Amino acid sequence: MRGDEFLGGWAAVVNRIVRGESPGRPRVILGPTPDLLQAHGLNSGGLTMAVAKIALCRRIHPEVPLQVWYDLPELLAEPVAVFPSAKRDGSMVVLLLVCDRDGSPVLVAIVPDHGGLNAVLSVYGKENGFVWAANEMDRARGEGLDVYEGKGFAASLPQPPTAEAVSSSPGPIPADGTAKPRRQILSLRKKSTES
Repeated sequence: MRGDEFLGGWAAVVNRIVRGESPGRPRVILGPTPDLLQAHGLNSGGLTMAVAKIALCRRIHPEVPLQVWYDLPELLAEPVAVFPSAKRDGSMVVLLLVCDRDGSPVLVAIVPDHGGLNAVLSVYGKENGFVWAANEMDRARGEGLDVYEGKGFAASLPQPPTAEAVSSSPGPIPADGTAKPRRQILSLRKKSTES
């Protein structure tokens, strides 16, 4: 028993490629291009990926779990963000709602194909990927380019510490803001010179 009987379509193809077997064709179809991705610049045809690209991505990005590969068509239908690649060649970057084994968000690069299809170029985890994506989206917006930012994107960004999170200590500047910092620093200086 090889396990493929429990995997359908795309997942079964990925499983065969991971085992080193050829699916018998140079490109495989993930499924239809989700409406959201079409609305942000991709073709209406299906999503494809070269067999060699799948094998290469699995080899150089082993941190992306196999389950992410199995679920890729569904994950692409509900991305956290979609924005133009910095190459500005028509390719898009899709930020998925999953992380790799290192805790980094998974990104997918996709380019519209001349035949009306869309080619997935890469699937990889990116360290500090949420911050990187936010910067890339700001840059694209600044250039007047289309960007999609899902509801959960802002919550995924690292948040600065709040005043409540800062511990109060009896230092020169109290956390409650009751003392004038300059007066307290001057009085500390005076005490240190007297001793």
